Order: sequence, then structure tokens, then C-alpha cells
Amino acid sequence: MRTKNVKPFTYGSLYKQDYPYGKNVPLAAGNLIDFTIAGPYQNTRPDIAANRITVYKSGVYQITADVSVILEEEQFAVFNINRLPDGSDPLIGSTFDANGISTITGITVQAFLNAGDAIGILIADTFVPRGKPPRYNRAALTVYLLEY
Repeated sequence: MRTKNVKPFTYGSLYKQDYPYGKNVPLAAGNLIDFTIAGPYQNTRPDIAANRITVYKSGVYQITADVSVILEEEQFAVFNINRLPDGSDPLIGSTFDANGISTITGITVQAFLNAGDAIGILIADTFVPRGKPPRYNRAALTVYLLEY
């Protein structure tokens, strides 16, 4: 049975899973978080090769980004949700950070995205005074269209 005035859902997700024998990935400023699994999607394109989700409909999206970070004392990392791979177009209010010892960090924002926009989690900055470089072992990026 068909219902009138029902809007199709628009959503997408990318994940980096921590497998028992998986490796921790070093955090390098200027790079995108590397994803290994494309989650469920509709009217979007999660791309594990590009580490981005492309939206096919313009509108206001709820975007959630999470990263599980492994740090040593005095280390920190800064992330943002970015439209461009070179890091020049972060979404307003999308910067989040991790500092101290290992932690899970993330943010949820609402932003207008145009059809064709592709978003990813950019490693904006890291600080490593000594020791091993900061690393991450899990991450998630999800988008959900609120209105169009």
C-alpha cells in the first residue's frame, strides 16, 4: 500500500572497525580518517576508497563523527567534519578534539549540504612532544537528512 506525502529517507554511514588483529592507524594532520566499512545507505554514497560520504539531496543533515583515539601523555589531536579533502571547508561548529590518554571523541552537528557535497573526518592537527605518534583504531561517520 502506498502512502501519500511520505518522504524517502536519506542516510549513510562509514565505519573503521577495530578487529582483534587489526592495526592502529597513525594520526597525521591533513589526512582524512580512513574507513574500512560502508554501512547502510540510501540517497547517499559512502565511499571507503575516498573516505567520504556524498549526499545526493540538498537539505539540512544531522552529521555525527566519532573517533577512538590512542594517545600518550601531553599528546592531542584535533578533528573536523570537512567538505573538501584539502581541509579548506570545515562545517561550522564541527571541530572536536582529543587530549590526554586514550579516549573516544566526537561531535554531532546540523548543517546544510548541497547535492553532490562529500564529507569526511579531517585530522586537522596533532601535537606529539615525544613517544609514539597518536593513533586511532575505530571511527564512524553518519549522515541523516532532516529536511529538504
